[in-house]
Amino acid sequence: MASKKAVSSGLAGVLVLSAMLSGCSGGGEPAPAGGNAQGGGGQPADQAVSLSIWTGWPELDPYFKKMAEEYKKTKPNVSIEVSSFPLRDYEKKVAAALPSKSAADILPLNPNLALRYIEGGLIQTTPEDLVKYVNSGIHEKLIVDTTSVNGKPYGVPSFMGAGAIYYNKDMLKEAGLTEPPNVDNLLEYAQKLAKRDASGNLERAGMSLRLSGGGSGVGEKFWNLLAQRGGSIVKEVSPGKYTANYNTEEGYQTLKLYVDMVHKFKTDDPKLKHDTEAFQTNLAAFYIRESNVIMDTKKKAPDLNYDAAPLKANVISLINYYVSSTDKAKAEAAWDFIRFLTKPENHKQIITMSGWLPARNDLDLNDVYKEYPQYKAFFVKQDLQMYPPLPEFDEILTKFADRLATKGFTDPSFVDNPDKMKAFLNDAAKETNDILKKAGRLAE
Repeated sequence: MASKKAVSSGLAGVLVLSAMLSGCSGGGEPAPAGGNAQGGGGQPADQAVSLSIWTGWPELDPYFKKMAEEYKKTKPNVSIEVSSFPLRDYEKKVAAALPSKSAADILPLNPNLALRYIEGGLIQTTPEDLVKYVNSGIHEKLIVDTTSVNGKPYGVPSFMGAGAIYYNKDMLKEAGLTEPPNVDNLLEYAQKLAKRDASGNLERAGMSLRLSGGGSGVGEKFWNLLAQRGGSIVKEVSPGKYTANYNTEEGYQTLKLYVDMVHKFKTDDPKLKHDTEAFQTNLAAFYIRESNVIMDTKKKAPDLNYDAAPLKANVISLINYYVSSTDKAKAEAAWDFIRFLTKPENHKQIITMSGWLPARNDLDLNDVYKEYPQYKAFFVKQDLQMYPPLPEFDEILTKFADRLATKGFTDPSFVDNPDKMKAFLNDAAKETNDILKKAGRLAE
């Protein structure tokens, strides 16, 4: 199944291990530059080197540009150009550029997406010192597992997305609710917090759901709610063999929650604004979203009185750093810059500069919590899941998301009709299994 494990509060990043790790062999900070590419740093000599890094997250531009400037102070011969694109455009650009050897030298990628390029020999293996760093105990095992493919090391963990329940404190107080929402009372709270005008039209959603949108986002949000019941999109039945895992009781209950909110109790409406925009403009009382909301809200709604509550489980969206360049000087400089990015004091800045979470558990975040208490919700004991190691999983999730957005969430006849909802899930699961079968990965 999708990787899943119980994690302790160590994931919280509040364990101050960096000092301990730095004093141990293979500790939490990469080895300093110097030596050869496979042993201890691999920084080229004084020749000028121009590196490029692409991303699909424009909010990371300030972070990478600052890191490039700081790095150049100690390595003046290395210049780093940072370019970002909308995520889907970035993925298309990488897919076109890697085979023609015209991609950026450093590519932050979801390891699931990187699989196809690794299997095609288009991504460079990780130097030995960084392999030791990755395996030093500062990452959860399911994160470390993504950096090994067919027994070879690829990639270094960068940042991750994870969900929490954001809620408007003023709206809860107005409704007489003294406790934050949790995964067991979402429908109850949605009913109590939805607001209607004199004609009965919904003007404020209780819980803002992800009902539409491009790509696999709709599927990811469904998956996160499904995970609260212990479900997943696919499960591994035997090594390398999978089957759909949402046409289950857990999947039915998750779909029923959407149907009840939209069509039965009408606590959300596709006609309303949704997601972060709705929350920031007081058109939704609560919703589930990743950590980058915190910094975005600081900019767009600095006076919003809100907090975040933890989920029982989380679906991590992980991004690793990969190097594509076959040029020796560029590759060595690229890996050295990754060493610089993953120094604890530098890696930590990704939180307050972009809102994303460093994919490691050895950072002291008490100063971050003091200024942004909402981050605490992301660092509690939870069950974790991740994208499974299937190159075709994005296709699976995207097609399932399209079915949800065009049928699963739009059909009012699903209300109190479990047979219809289960038939819908079975039809979607057949498509998922057909994709797995075509790829030779279906458990039969």
